[in-house]
Amino acid sequence: MKKLALILTAVFLIGSFTTMAQMHQGQNQQNDQQQSMMMQHRGMMQNMMGAGMMQNMMKGGMCPMCGMMMNQKMPMKKYMLMVNMLPNMQQQLSLSDEQVDKMIDLQTEFKKQQVDYQAELTKKQMKMEQMLNNIPSADEAKKQMQQCADTKIKMKVAAYETAKEMKALLTEKQQESLKSMMMNQGGMMQ
Repeated sequence: MKKLALILTAVFLIGSFTTMAQMHQGQNQQNDQQQSMMMQHRGMMQNMMGAGMMQNMMKGGMCPMCGMMMNQKMPMKKYMLMVNMLPNMQQQLSLSDEQVDKMIDLQTEFKKQQVDYQAELTKKQMKMEQMLNNIPSADEAKKQMQQCADTKIKMKVAAYETAKEMKALLTEKQQESLKSMMMNQGGMMQ
């Protein structure tokens, strides 16, 4: 009887460990899949924009990859999209080679800034994680959160400024064409 109880206990424990290991592996795979899908979504969006398919990209302001409404409660997102898109719209906007070259230069400088800001943000977030492990005062936590928010704001302002500079390179007719394209996208970038 004791042997049977011991065997059943051992089988139960082995089964539990196996189940836990499979669940953990499943969670890791799910996290990897989500991260992969996000990266794939971003890459496909950039490829679609780069291929000059902006007009076919959005239907009613919806992202074709995830169905997410674009620009909803994210008013600064349109400037990031504009910075990534405009240099690739030579045909749609009848951009000159000179305009494209200047936009690519602005885009390159912007991307360098973003790398720096992202590194700065990562450091601040890591500092906040370490600080939270030591249960700081609410004021200390608030201060660190504000520093993270300030870096995110800098990133968005850089996108806004770069988009503004790119738009300034456009002729009046090109600006009207761009505005028309944006309006045709269901208000995606209004």
